[in-house]
Amino acid sequence: MPRGRRCSHKGPCSCEMGNLYRFVEPIVLVCLAILKTAHGYQIAQEAEKLAVTKAPLDVAAIYRTLRRFEEMGFVNSNWDTSTPGPARREYTLTNEGWQHLKDWDIVLVDVIDSLKTLQETCTNVLNEKA
Repeated sequence: MPRGRRCSHKGPCSCEMGNLYRFVEPIVLVCLAILKTAHGYQIAQEAEKLAVTKAPLDVAAIYRTLRRFEEMGFVNSNWDTSTPGPARREYTLTNEGWQHLKDWDIVLVDVIDSLKTLQETCTNVLNEKA
C-alpha cells in the first residue's frame, strides 16, 4: 500500500511502514534515538549491532532512508564543520521521528507475533512429515 494511505488495520501497521526487508527504517530510528545526534557513518556503525540478518545494512540504504526521513519531517540535519576534514551532515530525530519510532515499535510486535506463528507452523508441518 502506498505511503500516506490508511489501511483497514487499527493503528500503525506494516502496510504503511515501507519495505520491511532488513528493517532499515526502525534500525535507523533506534540508532538515532540512542546516539541523539549522529552522522551517517556513526549510524551505520551502531546499526551493525541491530542487524536482523547476517549481512550488515547497506550504507547507501541508510543514507537513502535518512534523506527520505528528512523529506518526511522525521529528522533534521545540519552540517558539522567543527572537526578537521570534510563537513559531515548530522541528523537528529524530530518529534515526528519519535512518533514514527513508536509506530514501528507497535509494528515490530505484530511482525514478531506473525513470524512466531510462521515458525511454529513450519515446525509442526515438519514434525508431521517425520
